[in-house]
Amino acid sequence: MKPILTLLFSILINIASADAQIQRPNIIVFLVDDMGWQDSSLPFWDKATPLNKLYHTPNMERLAKEGMKFTNAYAAPVCTPSRVAMLTGVNPAHAGITNWTNTEKDKNTDAADDQFLPAKWNFNGLSPVAGTANTLHATPFPQLLKDAGYFTIHVGKAHWAAAGTPGASPYSMGFIVNIAGHAAGNPQSYLPKENYGNIMGKATPRAVPDMEEYFGSETFLTEALTLEALKTLEAPINNKQPFFLNMAHYAVHVPIQGDKRFLQKY
Repeated sequence: MKPILTLLFSILINIASADAQIQRPNIIVFLVDDMGWQDSSLPFWDKATPLNKLYHTPNMERLAKEGMKFTNAYAAPVCTPSRVAMLTGVNPAHAGITNWTNTEKDKNTDAADDQFLPAKWNFNGLSPVAGTANTLHATPFPQLLKDAGYFTIHVGKAHWAAAGTPGASPYSMGFIVNIAGHAAGNPQSYLPKENYGNIMGKATPRAVPDMEEYFGSETFLTEALTLEALKTLEAPINNKQPFFLNMAHYAVHVPIQGDKRFLQKY
C-alpha cells in the first residue's frame, strides 16, 4: 500500500500548496454497503449474468460509459475494515481492524469460540486521536482535504468506530457537514412511517439521526439521504468552493425493507 499512500499524500500536498497552480476538482465517492458484484445492470465481468439482467441501474451504466470501470480490486468481507481502509489507505490486516465495530465501546464483535481466544484486533475501530484504546490512530484523508480548503460532506452510513470513541463522529474525521452518520452499521428502519427507528421520541442505538424532516412522510431512507446530499452541495457550488461528498447509503444493508415505489417491479 505504500506507493498508493505516497501518491495520495503527494497529490494532497500539492493541492494544499499556495503555489500550486492547479484546478481543485470536486470529488464524490459513492460507497454502497453489501452490494454484490452482480447486483446491477452494469456487468462487472466480461459478460452480463442473469442477475445483471434482473436489475435496472441506468446511472451506474452512464457513469461507466463516461468514465472508467475497474473490475479487479480488494475489499474486506465486512463493512468497517473496508470503510477504514478507504479513509486511511491502510490495509485491514495492517490496521488491525478485521471485523465490524460495535455500537458499544470496548465490545468485541467476534463470536465466542470454544478452542481459540479472540484475536487482538482494534475492535474500537479508527481514531484520529492518539491514545484511544483498541483503535488504529491515523489521519483520515477528509481532514487533509478540509485543511486544503475543501468543503467536506458526509451523508449516510459512517461506521468507522465504536460509539464513545472519537472516530464514531464524522466531524472528528474532517467532515464539515454530517448527515445521518454515527457508530451504527445499519439503520433500525428504512421506513419513514417508523421514523427510521426513532420511535415514540426514543432513539435506538441504530436509529438514523438527523432525518426528522422526513418523519411520517412517504420518503424511503435512501431517497431522503439523496435529497439531503443535494441540499448540502448548494453552498459550496454557489461559493465556488471545491467539495468532497462521501455519499454512503445505508442501502442495501439489512433490514430488508422495500421502497414501495419499486416493490411491484421486483
